[in-house]
Amino acid sequence: MEIKKIADLAKILKQNQLTKLDLTEGDVRLVLEAGGGKVVLQETPKETEVFLKETTITMEEKQTVKEGAFEQKSPLVGTVYLAPQAGAAPYVKVGDTVKKGDPVCIVESMKMFNTIEAEKNGEIIEVPVDNGQIVEFGQVLVCIREEA
Repeated sequence: MEIKKIADLAKILKQNQLTKLDLTEGDVRLVLEAGGGKVVLQETPKETEVFLKETTITMEEKQTVKEGAFEQKSPLVGTVYLAPQAGAAPYVKVGDTVKKGDPVCIVESMKMFNTIEAEKNGEIIEVPVDNGQIVEFGQVLVCIREEA
């Protein structure tokens, strides 16, 4: 479970003046309790162990997948949009093949919409940003496994 998701759940807990939120996602159980003006995260040792193993495997898999891949980075600070408009299909998704010059996303900066084009030919192996996310200069937008 991502830290951002946990923080969002904690915010929902506080905004709705709830005292407890119990959520199970797969083998991971998350219990958030509000008490004394703070939110406490509780996980049982077994669930934490499963979570840590899954996280370790995921990080190792990502590292293996990304080795030798081209990381297309944001040329500016702004908000990334993965589709041309709300409700439309994304420009690219994992497994898609792109050619140099194909649009991969849009980065909005200072009310200007900048189309970001693929810098290499190849297969999209990762899209590490979320639609509507604020990105920094140099942050990876997509990873492309270059064609041989």
